[in-house]
Amino acid sequence: MEIKVRHLTHIYQPNTPFERLALDDVDFTIPSGAFVSIIGHTGSGKSTLIQHFNGLLKPTKGEVIVGDITIAAGAKNKDLKALRQRVGMVFQYPEHQLFEETVEKDICFGPLNFGVPLEEAKARAREALELVGLPLSFLSRSPFDLSGGQMRRVAIAGVLALHPEVIILDEPTAGLDPRARRDILNLFARLHREKGITTVMVTHSMDDAARLSDEIIVMDHGRMAMKDRPEAVFTRTDLLRSLGLDIPEPMRFLQRLGARSGEVLSEPAFTVEQTAEIVTRFLNREGGPSWS
Repeated sequence: MEIKVRHLTHIYQPNTPFERLALDDVDFTIPSGAFVSIIGHTGSGKSTLIQHFNGLLKPTKGEVIVGDITIAAGAKNKDLKALRQRVGMVFQYPEHQLFEETVEKDICFGPLNFGVPLEEAKARAREALELVGLPLSFLSRSPFDLSGGQMRRVAIAGVLALHPEVIILDEPTAGLDPRARRDILNLFARLHREKGITTVMVTHSMDDAARLSDEIIVMDHGRMAMKDRPEAVFTRTDLLRSLGLDIPEPMRFLQRLGARSGEVLSEPAFTVEQTAEIVTRFLNREGGPSWS
């Protein structure tokens, strides 16, 4: 499902002494089926932006169009329930929202709230639990007896049980250990690949954004500073650093390697394999490197 953001401005607490401009004339399109990451320094407007995608926040000016539903400034929006069924939101620490006595009841809560019959909701719970890689035996367990990583998977299963066409991820790996981080990111990458779900991820990890995204949106003080492919975004090192951001670790390694030989290695590299290929080519080229 396509997302269009048209001249979006959002002001918190307007016409008060606490008025704050959070988004300023933001305009872009996310194509249906894309995986887009949103990066930016703290306070750049990332979370404010994504909360417009399912109507949690409404525009002060401009509009957001998600599929065939438009949320416009000053207009009454009657389609918010339908929108929130189609746009699943995974907040930071979604496991904090678990509350039912069993995993099955927790996953079923969303579908039942949207009018899905009980038996279908239970079937969706089984399907969603398998999608997030947990055994069906977990359905009868209390979510509060699970590990942190397992609880997060249950919370994500609750979103997937709605059969969303768009998934919004707000720092989905916050607080997880490295293995759980990798597992959760691989889960969303697989769902995106296999089901074609439009995926929008807010992240502070340049490595995750570079590795997973079709495009990256860079936010700065409520405005969009860049929107492009990862290869184009992360070769603009000076601009990124002026915005308080950095480049992925493989590219930082290549820069350090190049600096030792007095050369510039600025090729985009986001994986170990890409980095190894560039290093091998660098070491084997005619004349070889001149180490300082």
